[in-house]
Amino acid sequence: MQVLGNSQITNHMKLRILQCAILISAMVYSLSSSAQECQDNWLSVEGNKIVDINGNEVILAGVNWFGLETQNGFPHGIWARDLESVLQQCKDLGFNCFRIPWSNDNLFGNKVISQGSYGTDPISGVSPMNVAVSKVDTPIEVLDILVEWCQENDMKIILDNHTREQDQYLEEKLWFTPEVSTEQWIADWVSLATRYKDYSAVIGMDLNNEPNGTIDNAEGAKWGSGDEFDWRLAAEDCGNAILEVNPNVLILVEGIEAYTKPNGTETSYWWGGNLQGARDYPVRLNDPSKLVYSPHEYGPTVFAQDWFTASDFPENMTGIWEEQFNFLNSSGTAPLLIGELGIKGEGGLDEIWFQEFINFIKEQKLHYTFWAFNPNSGDTGGIVSDDWYSVVQWKMDYLKPILQDPIPNCVVLTDEVLSIEEFNAEVVGFGVYPNPTKGIIEFSATSNNLKSIEIYDLLGKQVLASSSISSESLFQFDLANLSSGVYLGKVTSEKGITITVKVVKK
Repeated sequence: MQVLGNSQITNHMKLRILQCAILISAMVYSLSSSAQECQDNWLSVEGNKIVDINGNEVILAGVNWFGLETQNGFPHGIWARDLESVLQQCKDLGFNCFRIPWSNDNLFGNKVISQGSYGTDPISGVSPMNVAVSKVDTPIEVLDILVEWCQENDMKIILDNHTREQDQYLEEKLWFTPEVSTEQWIADWVSLATRYKDYSAVIGMDLNNEPNGTIDNAEGAKWGSGDEFDWRLAAEDCGNAILEVNPNVLILVEGIEAYTKPNGTETSYWWGGNLQGARDYPVRLNDPSKLVYSPHEYGPTVFAQDWFTASDFPENMTGIWEEQFNFLNSSGTAPLLIGELGIKGEGGLDEIWFQEFINFIKEQKLHYTFWAFNPNSGDTGGIVSDDWYSVVQWKMDYLKPILQDPIPNCVVLTDEVLSIEEFNAEVVGFGVYPNPTKGIIEFSATSNNLKSIEIYDLLGKQVLASSSISSESLFQFDLANLSSGVYLGKVTSEKGITITVKVVKK
């Protein structure tokens, strides 16, 4: 029997430990990959940012698809299109989420729908269209089909309580009516939140569309009034009730129309767009990391507001947006998602406003859902033409700079993939410094020369790679141009040892 010396024992043991570490790494990575489907990618709030389950900043860039809140009881256009084909078209255009309006009477009343299966979809070619929809007879079952598709295809959904009664969005000023009390409104939301609590696609609940009412309207929406018309208090009660049954969803709170400041100054803006009350009376959720404010913003085609004809238009708009809602974002208080913005035709003041606001969204890194996919929106038209499939290209050209990456509904948790980092320095003689970093990061190996280094985001996209490393034990990357967040570094040595490490960009 051969007797090993102390140094030989140490090296032998290190080799065995290294082999075990590599095996564990492969097993953990394999398990993590196979478990990817069950790691729900819920979103949360950090300051004025929305982040995913791994803490990486994401931006919601979506489109409204209405109809579920109307007399039809299903998203408009599926008489001419296949529902799933529409969803895929929006995804292919570059949107990463939908805002889906709904009404209480359609989802929780006795509404019955009938949509046949016929025809051929002009984009996907599926024929007959809407087979799944034709087999159900209630609006909420159509919503189920939509949610299932989005869950499987990495699209996020914001559910928007647009009206209590179908087609009454121009008449209802409040979140309650004689037919639907505040208590019933909350109960319906809780029911919906419970129904979709296991679907990480359903990421947000927009509590009520465009609360409104002028200063002199005693029964209009107020902010900070402390009575039954206080939208801020109602939003708190409803948001907290939702979070009790699904603590993962974002709660979206719109503004109102008119607000009187503590000093007596009266302010008025778009329905749902005036969030000045949140400066004096912020919304208080039991979990502040789930709060997103959501104003609406439109151009002069919707209504000829005074500011559109001011002598300093459009330069005046930045100050107006800052006063009405963006102070919440610029102060780092909360994220903003512009729940509705849209434009009907080219030219004139409308296009000037639109260009200005698109630039503002990009500069301020705001979230948004464009109004609308539907061509039958009287105020704005849609992303598609009256045939329900031809894209209105000039609108998409404007939106292209503010489209964002997809947000997967399932991800590999960073800690699972990187669970053998503790072995790196001792076993392999490998180091990463400084980590986190704002710029330069250094990879070093004392016992094995480096062969290659690749940096991936958590969606698996390679963002940086070493062109070649020949017999080097030290290599540097400049991460200055990467967005803040967590990345994966795949490091391979000359001896073929591959290690996955966490890289954090500040």
